[in-house]
Amino acid sequence: MFKRTILALAIAALTFTGVAQAQENATLTLRSGEKISAQLVDLGGVGFTVKVNGAERQIPTNDVAVIDFTGGSMTDADWAKVPEGQQLVWLKNGDTVNGQLYDIGGTSPLKITIKTPSGEREFSSNEIGRIILARPANAVATTGNNAALASATGSGISVSPKQAWTATGLTVRKGEILTFNGSGEIQLSTDPSDIATPFGSKKGRKAANAPMPNVLAGALIGRIGSNGQPFAIGSGVSVPMPAAGQLFLGINDDGLDDNQGEFRVDITRTNRR
Repeated sequence: MFKRTILALAIAALTFTGVAQAQENATLTLRSGEKISAQLVDLGGVGFTVKVNGAERQIPTNDVAVIDFTGGSMTDADWAKVPEGQQLVWLKNGDTVNGQLYDIGGTSPLKITIKTPSGEREFSSNEIGRIILARPANAVATTGNNAALASATGSGISVSPKQAWTATGLTVRKGEILTFNGSGEIQLSTDPSDIATPFGSKKGRKAANAPMPNVLAGALIGRIGSNGQPFAIGSGVSVPMPAAGQLFLGINDDGLDDNQGEFRVDITRTNRR
């Protein structure tokens, strides 16, 4: 009798564990534009596992465009903030994370793993507002977030805002004066109004963790060698070189993954000492 009681309790415990399987209410927007209200359970080799009205269903990963935990829907203004061709995690606190959805699992709340350029990051599902995997068929059409940016002109060096430093191919001497003329604009975040010229942010904002925190965010900056101290450049200015070595150009920003656009910089040697 005692053994039968223990066995019954064990079976009950296993049953309870199965019922407590992690699942989170979400709205899935498919690439076709169809919306499915479901309980998100897992992400595996077969795709997304969801429960719709209590029945389990598998949805291929490539069929899903948006996973929304807020119960809302993306507006045209929201879509305008999403970089073309990129996956994006929109947190409930308003922050965004660029990266690819890698795994869903754990216990409630779900543990969601995102692969970012700087490594894997794990979030609880109750931290996330939306996971944007692709644009559905009915999403607002865009030509990219940098469509309204001023184009870079000239035949100078292209400086991408997505990499920390760009080699110019120039070797300079200490005290040598170089004149820099930069053109173009860059977008510093998913906010289309967060624009910078070579002089820096049009909003006048700074970035605390940028190479030069006291210089405007997004400004064109330089560095000599791989370990040299950064110096401000801007555009239309002549700058004496602080050291001898290879000249690199960069963007004064503390996050590069979500940047758009390009600076193009013409460099003229004024004299050599």
